[in-house]
Amino acid sequence: MKKQELIEKGKFGEINGVKVLQMKGTPYEMGYQHGFLLADRIELMISRTLPATTAYVAAQTGSDLKTAEKLLWLGQKAAEPFLPEDLKEEMRGIADGANDAGVSVTSDQIFLWNTNYDQWCVYCHPHYWHPEGKISEKMPDRILAGSGGCSSFSAWDEWAGGNGNLIFCTDEDNFNMPAQLDNRIMVIAAPDKGYGHAFLTYPGMTGLDGGLNEDGLEMMTQLNSMKDETMEGCGIGVFTRLLLTNASTVDDAINIFHKYPRCAGIAYHVADAKTGKAAVVETSSKMVCVRYPAPGIKALYQSNHSNCYPGWMGYSGYNMVADQVPVNELRDISTIQNWQNSLKDPYNFYVQAPSRFERYGQLIHEYYGNITQENAVKIMSDRYDPYTRMTRQKEQPSWTNNILCTICALYPDFTFQAAEPLGEFKAHIANMWSLVSYPGTGDIWLAINDFPAQYGGYVHFNIKAMLNELRQ
Repeated sequence: MKKQELIEKGKFGEINGVKVLQMKGTPYEMGYQHGFLLADRIELMISRTLPATTAYVAAQTGSDLKTAEKLLWLGQKAAEPFLPEDLKEEMRGIADGANDAGVSVTSDQIFLWNTNYDQWCVYCHPHYWHPEGKISEKMPDRILAGSGGCSSFSAWDEWAGGNGNLIFCTDEDNFNMPAQLDNRIMVIAAPDKGYGHAFLTYPGMTGLDGGLNEDGLEMMTQLNSMKDETMEGCGIGVFTRLLLTNASTVDDAINIFHKYPRCAGIAYHVADAKTGKAAVVETSSKMVCVRYPAPGIKALYQSNHSNCYPGWMGYSGYNMVADQVPVNELRDISTIQNWQNSLKDPYNFYVQAPSRFERYGQLIHEYYGNITQENAVKIMSDRYDPYTRMTRQKEQPSWTNNILCTICALYPDFTFQAAEPLGEFKAHIANMWSLVSYPGTGDIWLAINDFPAQYGGYVHFNIKAMLNELRQ
């Protein structure tokens, strides 16, 4: 196939005010379309956002920029052998397409960029993995950048109300690193093999933290730091694409997590609209544990701390909370009540906003039987903190990671020092995008044009219709 014909199989532009990349074909062909059509934006990610990640890792590890850059490259080299061949081919296609469009970028730089958020997860707490086997030491006089990150809920049958279709809603929280806010994109992918699907990401990245496919499966990732972490495995973007391309059911998804080695501690919320089933799969490099809804409950929600504690909300199995004690510095998990009290410590600067988990439970019960698209938007935009019993004002950031952290997140600024020409910059965590969806019908409502994203409103798409049009 001639290169021009290959490029014309994909397209990029704004639809309903949202930047949308549509691509189809083999993994390499989809990557080539991605790279060629988004070349200038990919150059921004490599030249501006990656140096910002280096600055973040330097701040988190207490190291200089040269050492932090070395850590990132060592992490990438540790992860590369575990990268599935299809995604490796797609990344090579991105590099080739960008180069043919006049941008100088190497495959190695694309591989590194695609480990960006896995390394963010590994280095977001003081007890991080070290690629050279060293033991990381906590530095008590150092203030770490606040590390929230993502939440989701699903509901179905009489719990959802309306027609009872499964509804799945996600908020993606992260830093507004340089060049990223203007480069948030939705991707519609129609691979030659596997299910067509949609996901949100940044230029040059083959996946990030969730999406939905045309067979009614949806998934979302949540930071869920564990003591057993490594870059020698697959990360959130890899699992996002593995599941969306290959999984039809919750069991399919669980099998994929067992089949492939895993790196950072992540909770994966997975739901199948065809059968009305959902689960949260909590993973570390050593464990895969599955939490289902409690008997009689047709809803499920997850934020950024482990809930795989035997006896809690119907869960039985391995105690993943115990593997989270060191990284979240939990005082006492000897009983469920002591564990819950430990989570609520307002001056624990490592646990990630557990108040949001409690708030989801309140709202899902408040809207029981009436969790429509309109009410789901209200839930994902909620700014009430059940711990302090205060509502965070719209432009007021949370005080800490555990005081006034709400479902609609807005954290204080943190100052980073990057290499020139980027230099010093400020960044903070808020909602990068928010998604309300019916994966069974393919209908989605996406907020992606403000920060927090919810403030810019939600626009409607139907991914099944978009895939049909793309394939014609």
